[in-house]
Amino acid sequence: MIELKNLHFSYRTQTGEIPVLRGINLSFRPGESVAIIGANGSGKTTLIRCINCLLQPTSGDILVDGLSVSDPENAYEIRSRAGMVFQNPDDQIVSAQVEREIAFGLENLGVPTEEIQARIHEMLERFSLGRYRSQSPHLLSGGERQRLAIASVLAMRPRYLLLDEPTALLDPGSRRSLLNLLETLHEEITSITVTQLPEEAARAQRIVALYKGQVVMDGLPQDIFSQIDELTRIGLSAPVSALIAHRLGLSPPLPLTPEALADRLPPPSTQPAPNPEPPPSPTGQPIIQAKKLRHIYNQDLPSATVALHDLDLDVPQQSVLALIGPSGSGKSTFAQHLNGLLSPASGELTVCGIDVVHTRNLNALRRRVGLIFQFPEAQLFADTVFEDIAFGPRNLGLDNIETRVNQALHDVGLTPESFLHRSPFALSGGEKRRVAIAGVLAMHPDVLILDEPTAGLDPSGAAEIESLLRRLNTEGTTLLLISHDMDLVARLADRVVALDQGRLAFNVLPPDAFSDPKRLQELDLDVPEAVRVAHCLRDRGWPIPSYTLTVEAIVECISKNFRQ
Repeated sequence: MIELKNLHFSYRTQTGEIPVLRGINLSFRPGESVAIIGANGSGKTTLIRCINCLLQPTSGDILVDGLSVSDPENAYEIRSRAGMVFQNPDDQIVSAQVEREIAFGLENLGVPTEEIQARIHEMLERFSLGRYRSQSPHLLSGGERQRLAIASVLAMRPRYLLLDEPTALLDPGSRRSLLNLLETLHEEITSITVTQLPEEAARAQRIVALYKGQVVMDGLPQDIFSQIDELTRIGLSAPVSALIAHRLGLSPPLPLTPEALADRLPPPSTQPAPNPEPPPSPTGQPIIQAKKLRHIYNQDLPSATVALHDLDLDVPQQSVLALIGPSGSGKSTFAQHLNGLLSPASGELTVCGIDVVHTRNLNALRRRVGLIFQFPEAQLFADTVFEDIAFGPRNLGLDNIETRVNQALHDVGLTPESFLHRSPFALSGGEKRRVAIAGVLAMHPDVLILDEPTAGLDPSGAAEIESLLRRLNTEGTTLLLISHDMDLVARLADRVVALDQGRLAFNVLPPDAFSDPKRLQELDLDVPEAVRVAHCLRDRGWPIPSYTLTVEAIVECISKNFRQ
């Protein structure tokens, strides 16, 4: 059992202490699956790091099977019992080879050689990493590295598994597999998962919600997610099915799945289904043109890997193009060609009228193309948030630096007074992502490329970023969105491109992208949760048009046919 007794924790800064956890009392029972939810900065990550002895409580105590985290002598034993998976896998990968990474922890525990080999094989199979067995982890995609980090911890068979946003960077297929795997382990392991995904939290046996460092909700998923107004107050949201039920006025407990929602609704009226016009295809001259674009990692070496296979793709000006695909499909590789971070092995690429393949003036290209990486830590480096955001505009010789920085912070939902003088490395994962976005927005690019822009953000923060992207697009910015969040893609994109092993799988309008669930599952993708609800209701006789992709559209359709 894990027991938290009046736990307090504060971070020390040059300007004083910042309290993060305030008098938390909790216990986690053996075999229990718990989801910890809360807005960015509410103390979720700090809490599980205290459990794992990575942080020492300012006051209070934590007992792991009776062992106090306050006693340094217990640290090794506690960490053997409570395995930790970080939000960013690069923070814990230490080996130069995938199988050596899985073996690392086992060797430190003194596991016999034959058992080590058996567990390596088991984890490689469970997490679909077998083909990368001898490769270096840094050659894997972000999602693949996250799978490796989780596999390496599970291989040690801890009693407790502490996971900090473990699926935030996984493709839908890998996320589904991991959640199914964790559910099979509940009888032998206690999992405590920090997550911002309501549908993921709803799969846990229990949910704990934090707000400003305190426990404000603790209970069963159906009870927690029926309190829509309270969730909204603390910056959170509920599963799509619960949101639809709430807007339709259904009484608690609210349904958490499409099937449960369909069961709660009366039969639909006989009113015929509307026949809407399909959404318009984006028009305008291409601002990005790729022809036969090919990229090879480690070219001319035995480990050479073709990441892009003769890719043809046009992106119209002022469009929102969503780039989807399983981890390792080439999405980030393509994006990094657009501002000259990677060079093609062959083919043609024009961005904003600049021949990327042959240009020697990359500054001119990067002045017009902003790239926000999958991991915001990769582009944060300065001592303060102000200096970090100001670096790009200064480097490009732009004016009104202070105004640009303040406006960029406001745009991402951070108040300059509270953040300008803080270290970017002392921020939560979601806050780092917002600062990274602000650093690019301050340069006012013509093309903005975002690699998983809402990963790690709480629902309120994700909604702010989505609103910001809509405004930027309306004002003329072309957006290229790389995301595993299919609901975000459905709401925001006007064109969806899917890659599979570096090849173009399809390039269609959003309704067509999500019309065939089987095709998406073959690509380790999935339909948006709202579309899943629409499919389920349509199967029950509700006249839901095929172009219905959002919560608002579903509520409108049901309301027109709802028998009171």
